[in-house]
Amino acid sequence: MLRAMAALEPVEASGPLETLRLFVNTIDLPEGPDQLATPAEASAWCRAHDLPPPTNRLQTQRLRDFREAMRGVLFANNGELDPQAAWAALEPYVRGAKLAMVLRNDAPVLLPAVGGADATVAALLAIMYDAMLRGTWSRLRACRKSTCRFAYFDRSKNGSRAWCSMATCGNREKAQRRRQREHA
Repeated sequence: MLRAMAALEPVEASGPLETLRLFVNTIDLPEGPDQLATPAEASAWCRAHDLPPPTNRLQTQRLRDFREAMRGVLFANNGELDPQAAWAALEPYVRGAKLAMVLRNDAPVLLPAVGGADATVAALLAIMYDAMLRGTWSRLRACRKSTCRFAYFDRSKNGSRAWCSMATCGNREKAQRRRQREHA
């Protein structure tokens, strides 16, 4: 279903931030397939996106947990979660993420200085940091519909988009609120 919604309204981010958006969407909530379900699947996804792959089940679980902590921050970007609590959930991953600065084409670039899942986390945190510096981070969000939480990039002029798709989640949420008002 979410793949069909993406075709209705643009949800993609630009450049490396798109990799982070796709990472958060490696599971189709609430019960869809999980592209990080096994070490083999997680490794394949990471390699396909030029990220260091996890090497075992523990690292794969760490990636899944990081994905949900990151989704919490995106949910906070949409005003649906306490930002302090969301950022606090990322702290254990930040501590394990070691980055090194290298020069590429005469420009500094942050790259992971560790291996396995921590390297993937570090690479994704570097993307997040770069997006913050560029002023695009706050536009990467998670759908307000609690059963969806699909990560999308808000391209609206005033940055007020609330749902991944107005055609599905937005309309359903508004209809549900209307029904609740009518029953009250």
